[in-house]
Amino acid sequence: MESQNGLGYAPVNDGYDLTQLRIGMYIQPTSWLEIVGVTQDSRVFFNHHVATAPPYQNIWDIREAYVKLGSSSEGWVDFVAGRQMFSFGDERVIGPSDWSNMGRTFDTVRVDLHHPGVNVSIFAASVINAIDGQIDHHIEGDNIYGIYSGFSHLIPHATVEPYLLWRVAPGNVSLPETVGHGHMNEVTGGARLAGTLPVNFDYDVEMNKQTGSLGHYSIDAWAGHWNAGHTFVNARTQPRLFAEYNYASGTKNPNGNTWGTHDQIYPSSHDKMDFADQFGWRNIRDIRAGVDEKVGRKWTLTEMVDDFWLATKNDAVYGSSGALSIPAHPGTASSHLGAELDLIAEYKQSGHVSYGFGFCHLFTGQYLNEATPGKAYNYPFSYVTYIF
Repeated sequence: MESQNGLGYAPVNDGYDLTQLRIGMYIQPTSWLEIVGVTQDSRVFFNHHVATAPPYQNIWDIREAYVKLGSSSEGWVDFVAGRQMFSFGDERVIGPSDWSNMGRTFDTVRVDLHHPGVNVSIFAASVINAIDGQIDHHIEGDNIYGIYSGFSHLIPHATVEPYLLWRVAPGNVSLPETVGHGHMNEVTGGARLAGTLPVNFDYDVEMNKQTGSLGHYSIDAWAGHWNAGHTFVNARTQPRLFAEYNYASGTKNPNGNTWGTHDQIYPSSHDKMDFADQFGWRNIRDIRAGVDEKVGRKWTLTEMVDDFWLATKNDAVYGSSGALSIPAHPGTASSHLGAELDLIAEYKQSGHVSYGFGFCHLFTGQYLNEATPGKAYNYPFSYVTYIF
């Protein structure tokens, strides 16, 4: 159950129920052959303003269908062909986006190389374009090619994950990333470094740089994520205090020849900027602080605050999907989008059943007050997950 109060920062509210059912078959006749088929049914009920369409509804479609040769745990190579979920690193660049009711999958050909301490994935893939009421397919020409690697022995108590991605998208199809500017030919090079330090400190850093072309523009964009935390292991609830900063560049001169808006590609975008999912990793500055707590063995509590600013007022506000949310308003007096308070709880009854609920409130800043009606946004939710 979800409620969105203040859609578009206007006095527009909607409350609705979501259901998601996945049924899968995994056949493994030998250690080197696996055949997977998963169907998914996603539906929305009692909605008035959110769409009865993806990402809220996609009735009975193919979630995964692939053949895997080789083993992830034995040998040094395996090969996958078909439709599959992708999950790399912290899913900040490529992930299945499971918080959305529909999620994301790819048609792919993929080779994984693995050795103790080393994992390298080489792939060519096309994201599935979901349309409710028909079997989904990818868009011809909308492709991503990449190498994503992980090394756990280079730095003590840390994992280093370099990646190189090449993305192309056709100019004759309207995509959130191309915003109608034409053909995209984009190269993203980046790395993630995550690990632990003495005295119960931990860190997670990811940065990438993008070059290439978008229509007549030359791409020159970058983004970064920096997180540090400390866990008080001797305290009763073992709280982990953390601080975080996220940045993604925007286009400073829309009339020039340089496109500076960072492309977030295909992330699991939920909670990467804010838990209410109002903003994406594009033209954004985000300062976050919070605490995670364990109450007993089954409860996990999280309290967070975020403060959001545009990287440049000359570019738009982008939603968590990467799509344009609010057109640019360069004449506003401030680039401050607002501040958000998030209160989240999860209860794991068993290995099969878990419950969650929370409340998120976005206090609109001066930019949203001038560029929109300025209504504060509320996002209360609750859910139950049953794995059978």
